[in-house]
Amino acid sequence: MSRVEYSQLVRERFNRLAHAAQPGEAADASGSAGRVERGAAVELLVCCDGRGLLARVRFRAYGCPALLAAADLAAERLEGQPSVALGRIDPRALASALELPAGKLGRVLLIEDAGQACLAALPQSHGI
Repeated sequence: MSRVEYSQLVRERFNRLAHAAQPGEAADASGSAGRVERGAAVELLVCCDGRGLLARVRFRAYGCPALLAAADLAAERLEGQPSVALGRIDPRALASALELPAGKLGRVLLIEDAGQACLAALPQSHGI
């Protein structure tokens, strides 16, 4: 098995993971995709403001550096957006922004699924 070389962008983001959830962090809704037993899992946790905007987006993830970096980038991009943006996560745009090898797109697709699950779990009172 060959070793994957990650871009400088992935390495920098992976080393800081500014949007990683802390243990016990509260959220208005969360959505998950993947399974740890299969090598990759992502959970998105969101808090909305009174106008239906995503005030805080955090993630928990298990997997390769590419998945964690992409989840961090997705969380960053989602903050301040309308909650419906959870259903519009573009895995290809995340992969492109991080210069990920094509073989990593399958892992990044989990972020899209987690976003859709999170949107479905969001209470209607948070303004979709």
